[in-house]
Amino acid sequence: MYFGNSYKNFPVFYDLLYQRYLKSAHDFTAMVKENTPQGGLILDLAAGTGEVTIPLLKSCFGVISLDSSKGMLKELKLKAKKLGVKNYHTVTRDMRKINYKDKFDTVCIRQAINYFMGPKALESGLKKIIVSLKIGGKFVFNAPNYRGEKTYPEVSNYYESGKEKSFVLETNKILGKILRHKQYSIIWGGGLKPNFVSDENSFYMFTKKEFGHALKNCGFSKVKFSGPAKTLYCTATK
Repeated sequence: MYFGNSYKNFPVFYDLLYQRYLKSAHDFTAMVKENTPQGGLILDLAAGTGEVTIPLLKSCFGVISLDSSKGMLKELKLKAKKLGVKNYHTVTRDMRKINYKDKFDTVCIRQAINYFMGPKALESGLKKIIVSLKIGGKFVFNAPNYRGEKTYPEVSNYYESGKEKSFVLETNKILGKILRHKQYSIIWGGGLKPNFVSDENSFYMFTKKEFGHALKNCGFSKVKFSGPAKTLYCTATK
């Protein structure tokens, strides 16, 4: 049995258990490419197992992949090696503690900006991000399009990854503006003994207006939002 947080405690299962969140990686990566000069340098924050980093590297961009979890970055390296991608560069660090200046053409965060747990934390993080960008550089992120929801339905999914299989029950509860995400999973196949996995995370739910306000407060210009109803995609310029 596994309990805790997949990023820190059992990253080897992340891609199997979170396939529904990997679906946005293709569109997000395309958006990053569109906003970065060819061969430009990109900082991929909360890079995880490389679902954005690896396609960018294959397209000849320079990428620094930063994540607080050594285990997730280990999975990134393993995936890169299997695909013959060698020019990866990883940094184990919390995205709230970056310390770069005028270095990157683009900074991106896919589905992790809500780990800034409140308006002050968000603006603190955005100030570090804008400092790390070159003049004219772009910040690209996506996030849930929170519109005051008070309840969320339970969701169940069945996934396969090679010979490995999982059944996942997802629950979400909103307390104020803090979303408590829990999921309970059974994994088996591919040499895995049947096992139970309990995973829990917390996020702060920002509205589109709150994101826009924070970005402008921190000095970003040309803030543009797009995307389907449930998801915000944003680009902002230094």
